[in-house]
Amino acid sequence: MNSAPLRYRPMAIVLHWMIAALLMFQLGLGWHMTDMPRSAVMFAAFQFHKSIGMAILLLSLLRVAVRVASPRPAPVEGPRWQTLLASGVHGLLYLFMIGGPLTGWALVSTAPVAMATLLFHTVPLPHLPLGHGWHDGIEAGHSLLAWLGAGLIVLHIGGALKHQLAARREEWVVPRMMPAHVRSVWGALVLALGGLGVSFALPWGIYRTVPVSAAPVTPAPAAPVAVASEAPAVEETPVAVASAEPDKPLTHDWAIEPGGRLGFSATVNGGPVEGRFGKWTGKVTYDPDHPEAAKLTVTVQLASASSGDQTRDGMLQGPEFFGSSPMGRAVFVANGFKPAGGSKFAAEGRLSINGVMVPVTLNFDLRIADNGATVKGSARLDRTALHVGTGQWSGTDQIGSEVGLSFNLKAHRK
Repeated sequence: MNSAPLRYRPMAIVLHWMIAALLMFQLGLGWHMTDMPRSAVMFAAFQFHKSIGMAILLLSLLRVAVRVASPRPAPVEGPRWQTLLASGVHGLLYLFMIGGPLTGWALVSTAPVAMATLLFHTVPLPHLPLGHGWHDGIEAGHSLLAWLGAGLIVLHIGGALKHQLAARREEWVVPRMMPAHVRSVWGALVLALGGLGVSFALPWGIYRTVPVSAAPVTPAPAAPVAVASEAPAVEETPVAVASAEPDKPLTHDWAIEPGGRLGFSATVNGGPVEGRFGKWTGKVTYDPDHPEAAKLTVTVQLASASSGDQTRDGMLQGPEFFGSSPMGRAVFVANGFKPAGGSKFAAEGRLSINGVMVPVTLNFDLRIADNGATVKGSARLDRTALHVGTGQWSGTDQIGSEVGLSFNLKAHRK
């Protein structure tokens, strides 16, 4: 009366081993990515991780359809607890195979800044209609599923080996999921396990990384500029440095107060991306009666750039972007503030980064009350002229050439 086949159908066997190999590769890649230095290599790995995840999702859905439509071998006989455990592991494996890619898709869709995904550099992946508020919870769920899946795979392999060792030849378990006419069951088993191990280790061979040491945050002198200045100490918040000419009666030194903001904005895949620099210092000399005698030097620690997305920030700090700057710094120097009407001014200066110096104009609003000042302003840059974004990022099809700078700070007379 038992009409169950003795082995799985060929399509089920092919799908089983394809999904198994991809899952092991995906787990290995996920593990490897956590140790990668922030660079374009890590960005490429994340992109491929998403592509493999979608492939696993499609193959898993097909595997479910084949499982429902095709008869399969009867469960291995044993105690009830053993049968229930095996069924539970199988059910949770399907949850992992389908839930892992779905939570990864949701994670990308709820990221603070939308980043377009091209599966295998070809097929665009649309974002799911989910709010950004779900991001942290989905990220925790995705990580939990990864660890759950790793444990389930170990249980699944262990259970198969246990049944194989305990069974008689005519009841062997592993051959049911092997191609027909396998001559050596144990040889095929060793080959399969070895292949899964290679799949897990393969990401370390594909994505070889070198620790990024090109952008250290050190107190070394900044890149050469036309106006010399003392190298400022690295501070968590901007702090002004004393003027080099304190003996002139018309010169005034200003201290920039903590809490100021230096932000940047760009266009990525047609959408806005905003961020800020967490570490920068300034040297300001300004007499309200003689703005043409003002002097301004700002030094920015490029490694402090943050845009709210770990993958993108890693790319920014990599060798294709800010990591290519030998000293890890950008320096802006301006001599003289040009009145532009009322409290408006313009400071024409030079910005040095990546060994390149370009003219930059800061437009700002300066308001002084007693011995305090409030400054708000902006500037526009061409990242390609500064060699920010090389290699595959040198074009403007994904990242626009124009970058906006904005600053908002308070200062007081020293």
